[in-house]
Amino acid sequence: MLTQTYLMRLVCYIHRNPQRHGLVNDFREWPYSSYRAHLSQQATRLNREAVLGWFDSPRGFSAAHQMAIDEQALASLAPEDYD
Repeated sequence: MLTQTYLMRLVCYIHRNPQRHGLVNDFREWPYSSYRAHLSQQATRLNREAVLGWFDSPRGFSAAHQMAIDEQALASLAPEDYD
């Protein structure tokens, strides 16, 4: 069952993954990420309203991405990353 908390962790994990693997110094620099599109006012095919709603606001979305990663909680998302 997908919970809102799980989806929030998954979004943050996906956005932070390029930094985790050393592709960029700051995940916000990754050009293929939807991170900036979620915070933008430009047209997008993303369901921006729903995703930002999980985080309560754009500010909550940004803040969640700055929080420390709960390695144990994410281990189920990508076990090979957390061996």
